[in-house]
Amino acid sequence: MNPLTRAAGAARHARPRPGPRELAQPHVWPEPPQQQDASDAVVWVYAVVADQAPGRLAGLTGVASEPVRAVTAIGPSAVVGTVGEATGTSLASLLSGLAAIETAGRAHHDVIAHLAEAGPVVPLRFATVYPDDATIRTLLAQRHGELTRMLESFRDKQEWDVKIYVEPRPDGASDDSARHSSRWILAAERAERIARTLSGIAIKTQRRPASVPIAGEARRLVVDGAYLLDSERAREFASVVETTAAAHAALRAELNGPWPPYSFADR
Repeated sequence: MNPLTRAAGAARHARPRPGPRELAQPHVWPEPPQQQDASDAVVWVYAVVADQAPGRLAGLTGVASEPVRAVTAIGPSAVVGTVGEATGTSLASLLSGLAAIETAGRAHHDVIAHLAEAGPVVPLRFATVYPDDATIRTLLAQRHGELTRMLESFRDKQEWDVKIYVEPRPDGASDDSARHSSRWILAAERAERIARTLSGIAIKTQRRPASVPIAGEARRLVVDGAYLLDSERAREFASVVETTAAAHAALRAELNGPWPPYSFADR
């Protein structure tokens, strides 16, 4: 999927460098065992897909540069790879520090994004591992109906993330009392109206709490949301973000996507 990458006015359309996003674990997919020997070979699960077309996984590699494969019981398939010292890269080495986690996180995302180009996916949390294929087949069979319904709900859908900021004052004046100023209040109200308009276009919305202002960071985040929408409405959605934010000089919007439905996999 090719993200919108143009930048214009008050909106920026860019896909960020993928990292180990804090993915929600789908309710239909249980947490992996808590006790897992990081030196043993384990099966890393990337996503569940509706169908596995021949050749879709050809040449695709995962977090340990391992070839990925499909595990199927009936219906949906899990896309997995084997990780462990026997295969050249242990689970412990993939999780041994921020740089290693970031690299593995990008690889995890790349597999999911590749799958999402061909059809609906249920993305699994980063570092979801199980001892063997048999365990995964059992889970797929037990949750066949739930996974099938979830996958169908994601068909021809995309996730787009939107952040809207109130920019610092043009004159550089301190904005320590911004939350009480008419400028800040009007801008925040405008941002909320934009968010409501976007929710009207989207099928589902997941709002995140606005972050606490960071020392030295002049702008303030007032809207932080994920939106699940029909793929055919992506350009309309992007246009609304760009034009409505640009109409208010105090606002700047950031639009990132399209993503697989990370924020909606447990809804």
